[in-house]
Amino acid sequence: MVDLSFSKPARPFARVRLQVVCAIACAGAIATGGAYGLGQAAGMGPRAALACAALAAAFWLAGAVLVLAGLKPVYFPHDRLGVANVVTLWRGACIAAMAGLLAVPQAVAQGGGWLLAGLAAIVLALDGVDGWAARRAGLTSRFGARLDVETDVAFALVTAALAVAAGKVGVWFLALGLLRPAFLGAAHVWPALRASLPPSTRRRVVAGTQMGAQVVLLAPVLTPPVSGLVGAVVLAVVVMSFAVDIRALWARRGQVA
Repeated sequence: MVDLSFSKPARPFARVRLQVVCAIACAGAIATGGAYGLGQAAGMGPRAALACAALAAAFWLAGAVLVLAGLKPVYFPHDRLGVANVVTLWRGACIAAMAGLLAVPQAVAQGGGWLLAGLAAIVLALDGVDGWAARRAGLTSRFGARLDVETDVAFALVTAALAVAAGKVGVWFLALGLLRPAFLGAAHVWPALRASLPPSTRRRVVAGTQMGAQVVLLAPVLTPPVSGLVGAVVLAVVVMSFAVDIRALWARRGQVA
């Protein structure tokens, strides 16, 4: 008799992977349909709304590839996906829908303000749900934590781009969403930056303040030059927070192989 016991541990993870693929497909439909709906609500014609949907789909597809690439048993040792990760994927779908409006930047400045600010506020509110749900269900994982962080990065980059498109801030504000990708790129050159950092209240406060400010920047009530000043202050605070972490990691560089 052939012993097939080696294949049994792979079955739960195969089920998880299938759940992730299904969740990604459903969230992709939400992203695409949401982008089309946002385009219509912003007063665009059907063709422009379709362009928004196409950009949202492309944005979501790129994110889906990264999610599946990071889904490995060593990073997710559970037998089910869990509500927390589904919520995070829904957040990503909303972000992709918002990104779709960048296909027609003028529409962002003309009529998408309150709608985008409201959707961004929902995404921000859900940011506090996924971590809580994961802890409550006992499904915390490195995969879920990384998915949450990178979703926050996508939120920062997309809302920054929308604020630029709306004329609230200059192109320099895009740096807010590019800081973490730049940090990850630098970590490939300097191994010291790959070390783990302990939990930090300062880091959480800065991240929450940053995302809250980006929601406010999308609201029509905040206009230049005040919006530019708010954006500059937020960017400076986030840069300083990164600098503190980089300095701490560099001071420990001798501990990293």
